[in-house]
Amino acid sequence: MRHLSVPSKETAYWRAELENSNWLSIGYGIHNLGEFRGIPLNDSAPGKIESFAIVELPPITTGPSQWTDRLEHGLFEKFRDLWPMSYDQIGEIIILKIPNEIKKYSDQIGEAILGQHPKINSVYADNGISGDFRVRQLELISSVGKPSTLTKVKEHGSEFFVDPTVAYYSPRLANERLKTVETAKRLAGKLGRKIAVCDPYAGVGPSVIHLAKLSEVVENIYASDLNPAAVEILKMNLPNYPVMCEDARNLSKIFPKRCDLLLVNLPHDFSNHLPDLLGLLEKGHSVVIKGWTILLADAFESTKQEILKNLGDCLVEDFSLELIKSYSVSEVLASVELHLILS
Repeated sequence: MRHLSVPSKETAYWRAELENSNWLSIGYGIHNLGEFRGIPLNDSAPGKIESFAIVELPPITTGPSQWTDRLEHGLFEKFRDLWPMSYDQIGEIIILKIPNEIKKYSDQIGEAILGQHPKINSVYADNGISGDFRVRQLELISSVGKPSTLTKVKEHGSEFFVDPTVAYYSPRLANERLKTVETAKRLAGKLGRKIAVCDPYAGVGPSVIHLAKLSEVVENIYASDLNPAAVEILKMNLPNYPVMCEDARNLSKIFPKRCDLLLVNLPHDFSNHLPDLLGLLEKGHSVVIKGWTILLADAFESTKQEILKNLGDCLVEDFSLELIKSYSVSEVLASVELHLILS
């Protein structure tokens, strides 16, 4: 295919000029020729355009901009408003919710997504969260090779294993986990020493894995979960620290007064578990509880009062309760950060 070779700094200008003259070949990419760029020409373009060279180069075909472009046109139009446009990419798998009206087209959806994302090896339909450990019920709809829900993810420079059928993990909360790192740094700076961290609801460990890399900030990490399958993956992700399979409400009997930063990732029961967790915290100096809770959208103040009630006689230095996102029609997910001194 013929391409017009123009200086790289003038690429945008000449592409627009060619398009205005109806000489641009639509649907093809632009070649990088070092200091020059090769812009594709259609058959109506003349053999000479100013003083620029016209060179023969293989065409660069550009793929569809989104996976729905790979569906049959008539099929897409028939259910235009039902195709799931948002999804979670977790390592090498993609998870999405498929409305009942188009479930019979799951195979086509899976193949289209695999075609759009060559680094993905499996696509799963999300059939909701259930069970004692609140994990996703996934249905395989398409795969390349042998499918597996165990996958490695990269997040803020860390790599770790995740299995969404074993423990809940959301890539959309990555920034919340980064905020935990900042909280740990501030607390270590305030105390003037390295800190100990406890995560009694660690799952596979996404919150503490980032902290484990902060050797100048974190001295010890105590991680636990009640889910034995999650603990097996947690051991893989956190090989240098003690990991336990235990009910969080019993941990203060196992390592009492041991931590400076306590993570409470139990959104449905955050407040109720606080009385049993306070024994994990050191006494006599500032400590932090950082957690997440689900509450009614109009119940911020009553939730604050309930949390304070469950803290007993602790001296509360600071208390923040901030909205993260909507959880349901009437509920929201909020982050909690408590700065305390236990006597």
